Amino acid sequence: MNKRHFLKSILASGIGLSSYSAVGQQLAMINASAKATPLEGYKALVCIFLYGGNDSYNMLIPTENSDYQTYAGVRQNLAIAQESLIPLSTSSLLPYALGVPDYMSPISELFHQGRLAFINNVGPLVEPTSKANIENGSALLPPQLFSHNDQQKLWETAGSNINELSGWAGRMADLLTDTSSNSLSMNISLAGNNVMQTGNIVQPYSMTADGAPMFEALNPQHNWNSQRIALFDQLIALDNHVLGNSYKKIMSTARTNALQVNQALDSLPILSTTFEADSLSQELEMTTKLIAAREALGMNRQVFFIGFGGWDSHDRQLLDHPRLLNTLSLALHRFNEAINELGLSEFVTTFTASDFGRTLTSNGDGTDHGWGGHQLVMGGAVNGGKLYGEMPELALNSQNDLGDGRMIPTTSSEEYGAQFAKWFGLTDAEVAQVFPTLSRFDQHNINFLQSI
Repeated sequence: MNKRHFLKSILASGIGLSSYSAVGQQLAMINASAKATPLEGYKALVCIFLYGGNDSYNMLIPTENSDYQTYAGVRQNLAIAQESLIPLSTSSLLPYALGVPDYMSPISELFHQGRLAFINNVGPLVEPTSKANIENGSALLPPQLFSHNDQQKLWETAGSNINELSGWAGRMADLLTDTSSNSLSMNISLAGNNVMQTGNIVQPYSMTADGAPMFEALNPQHNWNSQRIALFDQLIALDNHVLGNSYKKIMSTARTNALQVNQALDSLPILSTTFEADSLSQELEMTTKLIAAREALGMNRQVFFIGFGGWDSHDRQLLDHPRLLNTLSLALHRFNEAINELGLSEFVTTFTASDFGRTLTSNGDGTDHGWGGHQLVMGGAVNGGKLYGEMPELALNSQNDLGDGRMIPTTSSEEYGAQFAKWFGLTDAEVAQVFPTLSRFDQHNINFLQSI
């Protein structure tokens, strides 16, 4: 029975809203049993969402004199000093040589080790488009361009509908999760609620860098809680009305998951890799621990979501942006070391996403909202030391410039996400379910993962 027939039978039978969660479980079981081959081994995706819109055109910078002068002429007071750039040695076919600022030296090291790649000029698209199509009114464009919330949602849904309720990692979890065998979600968020990990069936599990949140009054580590725990167990055992039973199940599952996660974390050996004290590093450290605890948690596929804010650089860009890029670079380098220490480098892929790129032009103290921008992908499965996609011309009024240096994306965020889904083990048919308009795009120039 496929899902469509199942839903029709449910509707015809007159099952009410009170059984919706049971319907969801049945759908998940159908999804799990429908897979042709069970997924083997372990793989994890780690998304670091750079909230606010990263000015990635001050992350990848031309190094040769003539190209640098074009860049500096457009960027004006925001231009990074040419002598501070670290050249990137690459065999990629590029229109100009590139480097990164010296405060991104950990990224440069990962790139030259073949552990990291740049994906150029990525952004939400409805279809491949050009400046000419946009100017003559024939292009289909994503809604609410340059809006933080809307563009974040388009990145996380990998679509063009800002009313979509599910994200691409959530839809993957719907396909891969058998909810009858494991109550802990495949998707774990260290940034609270997010659309990317929200499925039609499976919801993300939220926690913090300190661990899974516990009901302190039910924490078995506190001896004085024994009577409360006994009373709670008695209440859980009662057969209440429909709403009471649903609420009881939610409370019981939350308690079980928190105990399971924290007990698994408590049993881990201490790694020699140390992390910095900033929030991004601490959340990556917790991600490392959760990956190390994968067997105790019964997980063979996981997606982690980390939010790293502060990138909305309308002002103070020369002060704030270098600090943010340095924090990101160092945190990624330490995370790479930790995953290597676990012996899982080939099985963990980390990537960035962000609302949008920013304008090439300066507003006097920063930049404004743009469209396409560059992203980072790191891991042992990455075909690293390369740049993928098309590098735009960094000149005003070029064929890439929609206006004020807002770059028109040449790779869609949907193409970008689909690469991770394929690496994760989804079939072509399943990838098409998760990314329903993917067929509009040519993906052959961004195969940045080794198993694809």
